[in-house]
Amino acid sequence: MTLAFDTATALDPTGPGRFTTTLDEEWGVGEGLLNGGYLMALAARAAVLDGPHADPLAVSAQFLRPLPAGRAVVSVEPLRAGRTVASYRVGVAAEDGSLGVDAQVTTATLAAGDPVWTDLLPPVIAAPEDCLQMAAPGAGVAPPGLARVLDYAFDPATSGFLTGTPGPAPVLNLWLRFTDGRAVDPLGLVLFCDACPPVAFAMGRFGWAPTVSMQVLIRARPAPGWCQLEARSRLIGGAFSDEEVAVWDSTGTLVAQGRQIAVPPRVG
Repeated sequence: MTLAFDTATALDPTGPGRFTTTLDEEWGVGEGLLNGGYLMALAARAAVLDGPHADPLAVSAQFLRPLPAGRAVVSVEPLRAGRTVASYRVGVAAEDGSLGVDAQVTTATLAAGDPVWTDLLPPVIAAPEDCLQMAAPGAGVAPPGLARVLDYAFDPATSGFLTGTPGPAPVLNLWLRFTDGRAVDPLGLVLFCDACPPVAFAMGRFGWAPTVSMQVLIRARPAPGWCQLEARSRLIGGAFSDEEVAVWDSTGTLVAQGRQIAVPPRVG
């Protein structure tokens, strides 16, 4: 069975540290704009393929310009390779060489085991079957492409915008998984950290929110099943907004964290 995410992030080696790929418009946010988490996952896959470790550990990216769907070039520059971690600079460029994403990727081999300590626990939210899964008319609760490849289940307590009653705070709680049953792995977690709608949606502020810079940390390999996400903003102002995302697996283990700075949706 061909799984959509694996097809969309497939890489063809063309030389040392060089790959070509086909950017898939389905992993986008509408109007030909590709999702940043998808592009970061592509960069992370290239680093893993180029090095000795199995998993992405940290991915940080600067989004320089939008990349169109179609043929693209991925370049990997090794910075340091050790027994514990390896570091790379990865560029994702259009076929004409225009660099769209400048990423730094650290890879490792994630170990199993229970956390020693954490204070970031998943909030209690409604079960997936009791959540809201319908798109809001005109609001695009989930990006048009991603809504076909990812299964969203929004907790009603923070998703009043779906029913015409936005809340007072930029916080979203939801469940997420692949629609084709693909198991979530560390590469999938890189995508998930940027797969939420902009948190300003929770306040009724709809529109595209382009990411300027983003970092993802992978903390553990997830158990099978739904992932639970919380996305929140600490400040929307000064022409920019931040967004923090925490991802827990089906056992309640923290498996990924993301942080980004973006341009919030414009109102009026």
